[in-house]
Amino acid sequence: MKNQDTNNASFCYGVNLLRMLLDMKLITKEEYDRIIEISATHYGTEKICV
Repeated sequence: MKNQDTNNASFCYGVNLLRMLLDMKLITKEEYDRIIEISATHYGTEKICV
């Protein structure tokens, strides 16, 4: 379970950084959504609640 906890924490950290970039208008909403989907697949995230 520890590995999945680490993956979930990493995914959450990445999403928050992406949200910051989105708020600063450095990325578009489409890029934000696409990167979140890629990250969720990479980290094995089953539910995305952002």
